Amino acid sequence: MGSLTKLYHDWEIQLLVLLSFTIQIFLFFTGGLRRGRLNTFLRFAIWIAYLGSDMVAVCALTYLSRLEDATTGCDTSRRAVPLSLFWAPFLLIHLGGQDTITAFAMEDNNLWLRHLLNLVIQVVLALYVLWNSIGRYSVDLLVSGIFMFVAGIIKYGERTWSLKLGSFGSLDSHGNLDHSKNNDAWLPPLIDGDNGYPNTVCRGLEWIGELISIFAAHRVGSPSGTMGNDRVLKVLEIKIALMYNYLYTKAPVLRRRGGIILRFISQISMAVAFVVFLTGGDRRIYSRTDIVITYSLFVGCFALEVCAMIILMASPWTWAWLKGRKYDRLARLSWFFFSSEVIGWPEKRPLWSNALGQHNLSAWFGVGSEQRRPRSWSFSNNSTTLSRLLDTEYVKADGMPDCLMEAADLLQQQGPKEWPVLGAFLRSMLESNEQDFGYTIVLTHVVTELHLRKYQNAASGMEAAEDNVLVVLCRKLSRYMMYLLVNYPSLLPLDVSAEDTLQRYKNIFRDYGSPGLLDEPWPVGKKTLEEIKEAWMRLILYAAANSRPEMHAVLLARGGELLTIAWLMLAYRSIGNVGFFRISMTNISSKGMRTLYAFYFPEERTLH
Repeated sequence: MGSLTKLYHDWEIQLLVLLSFTIQIFLFFTGGLRRGRLNTFLRFAIWIAYLGSDMVAVCALTYLSRLEDATTGCDTSRRAVPLSLFWAPFLLIHLGGQDTITAFAMEDNNLWLRHLLNLVIQVVLALYVLWNSIGRYSVDLLVSGIFMFVAGIIKYGERTWSLKLGSFGSLDSHGNLDHSKNNDAWLPPLIDGDNGYPNTVCRGLEWIGELISIFAAHRVGSPSGTMGNDRVLKVLEIKIALMYNYLYTKAPVLRRRGGIILRFISQISMAVAFVVFLTGGDRRIYSRTDIVITYSLFVGCFALEVCAMIILMASPWTWAWLKGRKYDRLARLSWFFFSSEVIGWPEKRPLWSNALGQHNLSAWFGVGSEQRRPRSWSFSNNSTTLSRLLDTEYVKADGMPDCLMEAADLLQQQGPKEWPVLGAFLRSMLESNEQDFGYTIVLTHVVTELHLRKYQNAASGMEAAEDNVLVVLCRKLSRYMMYLLVNYPSLLPLDVSAEDTLQRYKNIFRDYGSPGLLDEPWPVGKKTLEEIKEAWMRLILYAAANSRPEMHAVLLARGGELLTIAWLMLAYRSIGNVGFFRISMTNISSKGMRTLYAFYFPEERTLH
């Protein structure tokens, strides 16, 4: 045991530095995957790596600052001078993070001041380590370390700058700017009627200032006329992907001239440091293992920089900038990377999670005789938490945005709509004195699930096949809204907490406490399914129009939600909380619900 302890003590700093470097490689190649749908294990691994990267690097820097006797002379076990103090600048570079992930969540952006304080502390610590190196290493090695130190400060500064730009405070400040004079002169010329992918990308890059203002909850005009209705959904996907990059990567820094200059300086500094180290004095006096590790750190830094340059070339901003300035060869190279299936944004690939969370609460409530899950609701105190963990699954959202687009078009046509089948149920529910949106979701979900069970033994044939498609669609929509209510209630316009709503109506639904609502005699058929589908589409549009913009920014860290697509679609039509037109639930009043007014003016009487 003693020998193992001594072995660990002798190799502790080497292990810490190599572990820090390994974590950076992992974060670089997995950070960008969060824009899509990830399994729980990989997301957890990225989270652990993100948290552990800073901890390991800081621990290594602290260890280096305490090294004294071990670095003053020769390493007695290996008869060589260790190079460990030279690694402090590399740890600063590791603390600067990777281009593909600067923040794991919006909370990281909002805590950018804390990261700035950490930057100051770690730079001072690295300076102290560098100061201790004077007199112990050759002048060539110290010069190389100084150049790496410059690169490390710049890298760490890039990360802090990115976090600041992605914070809610910076978004709000950006939203206060005047975007009426939108300068898109640098974009390639747009061709009306061109449905090609390059033209679609250019339309996605338009009005980015307006996009940031929308996520900052600022009311903006409607630039939808510039977007092209034929490819509007792909344009919205591109805008969501751009906003993800703005909030969670170093993209906002690398889009600025100052950021590009700093990146160039850091790369030149690393190259000079490597050349000086390579051509410097006699390296035979140093530990062979430490020299190998140092070469690995240099080569790893250069390899990651090359990969980062490729990622930068694959950016739509880079392609548009090169194309707009007639650098055709570089633009073709950029488009090659951008349209690549491996690292780019190919046209056929969804640029968001393309996933619908599914949660079936009818079984949890005990409604009906099938598919009960007592493992979830039998624990009265933690039933909702267990149900969230055990009863949630994910399906693809293919075709859902198109359905929402059609529903939004119908909604904009205004005028009353007849509901021949669902009319009595909807009116009874909306006139209830418990008219909370959470109540509406739960009740409509349970009734939908009960009705869809009637189609399990439907007859075969063309008409039955069409009904089955509608059944699947209605079930996805119903369970998706329940998924949002259970997992992300802050995204929905609720007056009562979701937890309270679920617990309150659990016993009611289990005992069929509202038979007038639950036992609606809806006929089995396509007409009923069409009405159920449209009802759910309108509920989704209502939820999107009245949702909180900051919550959409938060959920972009997980690839975004279908509700984000709907919210952004409505925002570009100037509908919703950030537009000039609102969506209310209904025009009928709740029975037994008394309304009080802060300012109640008497009605003016007209004299005849």
